[in-house]
Amino acid sequence: MIRKNLNTIINAVIFIFIITSIIAYPSETFNASLEGLNLWLNVVCPALLPFFICSEILVGLGVVSFIGSIFRPLMSIIFNIPGEGAFAFAMSIASGYPVGAKITATLRRNEQCTRVEAQRMLSLCSTSGPLFIIGAVSVGMLKKPEIAPLLLMSHYLSAISCGFIMKFYKKNNKASNSITIQNPFKELLKYKEKDGRSIGQLIGDSIKNGTSLILLVGGYIILFSVISRIIEVTGLSTYITNAINMLPFINVENKQNVSMIIAGILEVTNGVKACASQFLPDVLKLAIISFFIGFGGLSINAQVSAIIQDTDLSFLTYFTMKIVQGFLASLYTLILYRIPIHQVFNFYMSYQDFPYKSWYSNITTSSLNLTGFLLILIILSLTTFIFRCAKIIKK
Repeated sequence: MIRKNLNTIINAVIFIFIITSIIAYPSETFNASLEGLNLWLNVVCPALLPFFICSEILVGLGVVSFIGSIFRPLMSIIFNIPGEGAFAFAMSIASGYPVGAKITATLRRNEQCTRVEAQRMLSLCSTSGPLFIIGAVSVGMLKKPEIAPLLLMSHYLSAISCGFIMKFYKKNNKASNSITIQNPFKELLKYKEKDGRSIGQLIGDSIKNGTSLILLVGGYIILFSVISRIIEVTGLSTYITNAINMLPFINVENKQNVSMIIAGILEVTNGVKACASQFLPDVLKLAIISFFIGFGGLSINAQVSAIIQDTDLSFLTYFTMKIVQGFLASLYTLILYRIPIHQVFNFYMSYQDFPYKSWYSNITTSSLNLTGFLLILIILSLTTFIFRCAKIIKK
């Protein structure tokens, strides 16, 4: 009870401070909210809304159950999750935050996976999209398209590593129906019959839920844009730096580095932008940026918290794994930095002309990424199934 009251008081103080700062600095906070609104309206909304709507429709039509049947052997062996996790993972990679979390929450609400399975999936299926890493970060902010493959590999390896670590989360709870590939068409028809909604109702529900979620995401983007600006204009970063310097054996001379870390912890885009402007060694700069992208920032994690709030999933477990993912992404960046990684996947360099070409280009490219990644997973899943069958026959 005391802890709950203390949290309430702390939250009240924080938001009173935010409101007071908005009144004290109306011009700065207005511009910050306008920047957040433009980011949401011109980039996030057109890029994510179609994926939100289509993912709901695909779940309702039973297509995800169809895909789950195909990928069941692969996902159960590597990550100890049902095959439906492959769809959430592929969608997360194709379109970025917070699509994977949204699909995972939908699967859990529809009881297509257990609570433990969904918790594992949540840690695996929470990634940034390649368009952001290549276009906005590598090309737009760093002006170095050749480092895009390094950041991509570090980020997705960290996500896969977290998914593999979570395989041992309550390991006695095995993924259901993991032994064989059942008839995918039978699985599709079975789930569609269970859902029971007409196509018109399904599309209507999907549009309603997708629109509600994209508005929620927009609200968080604007809110954290304002908070980042408040910390900057009020000089709060200076007080934080002084507080850090009071700790033994710590002496932070460059206050801009503290501001950069705070910005990255709050919101990944602002953090990457601040880090890109710092005079730091390239390897250190890339490691910090990898942490920001892997962690996702409090803005992204707050969005995920809102998405899973009506499920039985643990946000604390998810949040802990996001911190782990950030550090793993930095570690992979340091390891891969000396490898001539820029010579790999040169086809990605077609994005050199800029971050986000247009909303149509974003959707087209994300769809192609999704298709290609699903094809790769199908090959891996069928290979796994064949090896498993051969092992059973040999016995």
